[in-house]
This record gives sequence, structure tokens and C-alpha cells, in this order.
Amino acid sequence: MNRKVVAFVLLALVIGLVVGYFISVVVPYQSTQKPTISLSTSTVTSGANYTATLTGFPANTEIYGWTVNGEAPSCFVVGTTNANGKLVLEACAPSIPGSWPLIASDSTQTHWAVTCLKVTKP
Repeated sequence: MNRKVVAFVLLALVIGLVVGYFISVVVPYQSTQKPTISLSTSTVTSGANYTATLTGFPANTEIYGWTVNGEAPSCFVVGTTNANGKLVLEACAPSIPGSWPLIASDSTQTHWAVTCLKVTKP
């Protein structure tokens, strides 16, 4: 009876390893890190330069910027993330003071990051 228990435990272990392996292949690892946009400064004078750092996006992914202050939203390519999912951008603040949303997404629009830049008069 002792051999049957050991054999059953070993069989269960092997089956568990096989099932675990197949699950890891079928359902690949997905990062739970949420994409973010960090600014070198949250308030900038109109026309001044600032740096935006995007992190948490998938590696080597084309990133799109979105404008929502016009009549209709539009998007444009801003760059591609590195192997760590990071992209650093240099930009010039709008000439009109106010709070400006900064929005970024990947091409599938699965991963999004949003922040706000406050622009003041010079």
C-alpha cells in the first residue's frame, strides 16, 4: 500500500508539472505594471521645453500621442519604447496657457497613460 501512495504522488507531481508547463506556453506572462507618463516638471511656461518619460509600456512598442484639445481627437506616432518599455521625449509646451492633457497609447490601444501639463504665461 505504501508503494501505491508513492506512485500516486509521483504521478500527480508529473501531471502537475506538465499542466503547469502547458499553461505557461498557452497563457504567456503579462506585465502588471501600469503605463505612466512622468514629467520633468508639471508646470511650465508657454513655449518652454520639458521632458516626458513614458514607462510601463511593452518593450519595443510604437507609442502614439493623442491630442484632445482640438475639434476632433487625433493621434500621431511619438516613438518606440526600448527593451524595458521606456521612452523619453523632449517637447515644447503649447503657447496657450492652461491645463493640457498628455495622452499616450500603444498601437492596439491596450495600454494607456495620461497626465496633465500646466502651462503658464511667461
